[in-house]
Amino acid sequence: MKPSELKYITQEIIDKGGINVSSPEMSDEARRYNMDAVTNNAVKRRTDVITGIWYVLSMPFAALQVCVMLMGRTLQDWGFYGAGEFQNIMTYAMIGAVLLGIIAYIGLMSYYVVFRFQRDPKLVLLCSLPLFLALFSRGGLFIVAINMIMAFWYTKTDEKLSTEAGYPAFVRLAVTTMNSDEDNIQNVTYDGIRERTKHLRADDEEFL
Repeated sequence: MKPSELKYITQEIIDKGGINVSSPEMSDEARRYNMDAVTNNAVKRRTDVITGIWYVLSMPFAALQVCVMLMGRTLQDWGFYGAGEFQNIMTYAMIGAVLLGIIAYIGLMSYYVVFRFQRDPKLVLLCSLPLFLALFSRGGLFIVAINMIMAFWYTKTDEKLSTEAGYPAFVRLAVTTMNSDEDNIQNVTYDGIRERTKHLRADDEEFL
């Protein structure tokens, strides 16, 4: 439900997490809000979990890609044994650049994307850039591409949910019927509320 569609439920009521209904209309609105809140909360949690799992798994997966690449390069260098000191210097420089890239990638992704929960596509791209530069291979491009897809999906879903009432927590309201004889929300009627009010007033006058 959009906030503009709510007549009885305010942000204050949502923050408190409960509403006392006094009419069938209020009961129906609370019921529809709770249904939407459960659905929206499930969508948000599912998006958070899926993107979070991928970003966590992408780091060991990237490290594995680096190990495979370095092992392949090492085996290749063994075939050029005796090529000279220049070949060794280039190999050491390449290994150093790759290791720095994977360390920077893991550090940036862990702090900004996983720990601080920043999923903006631009930030995710910047965090993925060290891996892209250090591991220019099909495996590296795959990781960066999935990172961006996840970031755009998360942002798109979050923007859609932000227009719904109850964002971002989507608290399910506890509904009470203090001014009704009925103990079930579905049984609330105007007559029941009116009779309950009459009894309360009569009891107060009799007490006085």
